[in-house]
Amino acid sequence: MNQSANSNCNKNEPKQPSVIDISKRGRQKLRSRQYVAACELFRTGLEQEPENPYLLSGMGDACRELGDFTEAERCYRELLDVDSNNLFALRGLGDVCKKLSRCQEAVQLWDRYLVLRPQDKFVMTRIADCCKILNQYDRAEQAYRQIMQIAPGDRFAIAGLADLLHRQGKDEEAIDTYDKILEFDENELHILTIVGKLCWRISDFDRAENYFKRALNVDPKNTYALFGLGNCYRWQRQYANALEVWQKILLISAGTQALHTRMGDAYCYLTRLPEAEISYGKSLEFGEDLFATAGLICLRCERKDWESAADFFHKLVTASNDVANEIEMLVKRFIRLGQRQAIIDLFDYLLSASTEDRPILAEIKKQLGQLT
Repeated sequence: MNQSANSNCNKNEPKQPSVIDISKRGRQKLRSRQYVAACELFRTGLEQEPENPYLLSGMGDACRELGDFTEAERCYRELLDVDSNNLFALRGLGDVCKKLSRCQEAVQLWDRYLVLRPQDKFVMTRIADCCKILNQYDRAEQAYRQIMQIAPGDRFAIAGLADLLHRQGKDEEAIDTYDKILEFDENELHILTIVGKLCWRISDFDRAENYFKRALNVDPKNTYALFGLGNCYRWQRQYANALEVWQKILLISAGTQALHTRMGDAYCYLTRLPEAEISYGKSLEFGEDLFATAGLICLRCERKDWESAADFFHKLVTASNDVANEIEMLVKRFIRLGQRQAIIDLFDYLLSASTEDRPILAEIKKQLGQLT
C-alpha cells in the first residue's frame, strides 16, 4: 500500500523541464526581446549545466541587450574557454568590447570570427565602423568596399563609406556615395542636407541649392536646409530672397549667431540699416563675433558717429588674433559696400585720436596709404 501511494505521489509531481527545453524557451524570449525573462530562463538552465554553450551564449546575448556588459563578458569568456572558436561568443564579445569603447579588442575578436565565416557582411560592417573610430581609415575603407563587392546594395556599407569619405574631406567622392543612398530613398532628409552642405563646400552652388530645395520639399521647416538655401541666394547676391528664407527660421527658433550676422550683412547690402543693426545686435548677444562687429563699424560710419565706430573698431582688433588681417578685411568690406570714403574718414579719425597701440596705428597708416 505504501509503495503504491509513493508511486502515485511521484506521478503527480510536476516534471522538471530539460535544459534543452529551457534553452529553446530562452531563445524564444530573446527573439521577442523579453530580455529579463530570457535571463531568468538561461540562469535556471546554467544551474543545471554551467558549461552549456547554448545557455552561455544566450545568457551573454540577453545581458548584453540589457546593458549588463560585465555579466555578458563573463558568459562569453567562459564559452571561449571551452571553445575558442565559438562564433556566437566571438561576435557577442566583440559587440561588448565596442560598447565599452575597447574597439581594438573588438576588431581582433571579429577578425577571428571572419576566419571562420569570411562572408559575414554584418561583422565586416562592425569592423569597418570600429576602424573608423580608431582613425584606421584605410582599413575601414577596405572593409566597406569589400562588403559592397559581396552585397553591392548594402545600405549600411554605403552609408559608412560615405561618412568615412566625408570625414577625410574627400567631398566629391562623398557626394557620389551619398547619392547612392538616395537611390534607396530620394527623400531622405538627413542625407539631402549633408550633400547640400558638401556641394556648398566645393562651391557647386547650383547643386547645393537643388539639394536644399529637395530637403525643403520633404520638410519645409528644416532649419539646416533653410539656412543652406539662404546661403545659396546670398552667394548669388539675391539678398532679399536670402532674407525671406532665413526669416522662416526665426519663426521656428531663436536662430544662431551665424544666422543673425549673415542677416545683418544682407540688410546692409540692401541698405536696410536699422534692420541690419538689430540683426548684428542679436548676433552679439551670443558672444563676440568679428563679422557682426565689423558690420556695426560700417553702420556707425554711415551715420558719421566716429566715436562709436572707433569703440567697435577697438573691440574688433582686441578680439582678433591677427590684427593686420582683420583691418585689411574691414577695408575690403567697406569697399564692397561702396563706402571707400567712410573707411578713409574712420582711419583719419583714429589717427587724430591717437588712442590705438603703435602696431595698430602702423597698420592703419599702411591701409590708408593704399586707399589714398
